[in-house]
Amino acid sequence: MGREGRRAGSNHSGGEEERESSSADPEHPESTGEDVDSPDTSQATFENGSDSTDSSQEASNGDGGGISIRDRLQTESSGGVFANKDLVRSDTIIDEDRIVGRDDQLGRVVDNLKPVLQNEGIPDMLLSGPSGTGKSLIIHAVCKQIVELCESQGKTFGVLSINCEGPKTADRAVYRLVKAAADDLGVDPGVPQTGVSTDQKLERLYELMREYYDGVIFILDEIDMLEGPYQEAEYNSLIYQLSRARKLADFDGPISLTTITNYADFMKDLNSRAQSSYNPDDIFFDDYDANQLRSILRNRRDAFKPESLADDVVPLVAAFGSQTHGDARKAIDLLRWAGELAERRGANTVTEADVRDAQEKYTENRKLRHISGISTQKKLSIYAVAATANYAREHPEWIPAGPAFKTYQFIADTMDADQYSRETFVNHVTEQSTYGVLDFERRGKGRGRGVHMYFSLSEDPETIMETIREDSRFEDLAHEEATISAVVRERLKQFRSKN
Repeated sequence: MGREGRRAGSNHSGGEEERESSSADPEHPESTGEDVDSPDTSQATFENGSDSTDSSQEASNGDGGGISIRDRLQTESSGGVFANKDLVRSDTIIDEDRIVGRDDQLGRVVDNLKPVLQNEGIPDMLLSGPSGTGKSLIIHAVCKQIVELCESQGKTFGVLSINCEGPKTADRAVYRLVKAAADDLGVDPGVPQTGVSTDQKLERLYELMREYYDGVIFILDEIDMLEGPYQEAEYNSLIYQLSRARKLADFDGPISLTTITNYADFMKDLNSRAQSSYNPDDIFFDDYDANQLRSILRNRRDAFKPESLADDVVPLVAAFGSQTHGDARKAIDLLRWAGELAERRGANTVTEADVRDAQEKYTENRKLRHISGISTQKKLSIYAVAATANYAREHPEWIPAGPAFKTYQFIADTMDADQYSRETFVNHVTEQSTYGVLDFERRGKGRGRGVHMYFSLSEDPETIMETIREDSRFEDLAHEEATISAVVRERLKQFRSKN
């Protein structure tokens, strides 16, 4: 079945997609990366008064002398702890012998994709669970082996992977898939990013599939981030199209649509059309425990030179990792940061002190940085909860979801933003528990009085509100404090009178 002139299938990871999303964007011309020459600055020097034509500019070292930037860049560090730093980068695709604590999930993914080697049909999959639990790691590790085995058989298996946090809309996501296929195959995308319909981009995607691939897997990471500007989330239309791609593309080979999300109940948010066509094998990834994290980190010790890790480093990193919901990605990053701190101080050994320093730097404003990066609707939902906590007269630790949702509706109205259902609002808020932003619980109010959801923020509500207002779309809310405060107190009063 092999065709001449083709390369092996794509091996794009989520990290590669993130790098693509930060490249030139026609909607943000400042991100093109092109430098604009300025006659006043192109030969600027630092305060040491070096010759303005000297390309090896020098920076003051505080003693009146200078340090050549070029020399510093070209000089090897006096310390050195890493042998292969890529092994402690969380987006590196690793071999299966480094995968720990995921035997069941790995087995199911392998069993689902193995039939492609016999050109048989393969199922759709939904990989769900908290961040850093191995979802992306395993699907890409298995696909890497599938690509190589298909190549040995003279077949081409296409792995078309995107991270949906970047494109935001279904139209842009489809273009990313076209671009992923074109880059993998070394051909022109054939359609522009803008100026043509989504259907035309889909048809180009199907054309590339028919011409070059014997089998395809679509991997949509962070699928729940593909909300779009409208009330109905745009992941519905994309899932509907791609889950029917074999028929729509008139494609003879096997196709799988694999979605990845942190949200365990993602399928409940799909509309009826998407649910009718997308029936995945739902594979859940639970948190890693401290023992599993230790094994994961030990399996990457060869990222460091022999004897460069003190004995207490791996157990301490694993302990910190288990405190942050068993997130292996964060544990791996923490180990790398500790090594980088050791190298920065010119040491040849990573110590417990380096780990503690790295953890301290990591935890500084970690939750607030996360809040800054979430979607507009999720920011709006969290802002409503924070405002309800902040403006309540008695500043309760636990905020009832009902008044918080009413506050959300009012703020959305004030901003002229789309309003989502109460269920979606609650999902957006409870999802943040994965990142330590808040806790939630359900409480029964007694026979016949129902069950109510409550939220408890882990950060100061006013600080959360200030962080969100740094987004220009929310900055005007600072002028609405009195009105929002009145709404909050009235909604809480009504809630208490009924409960």
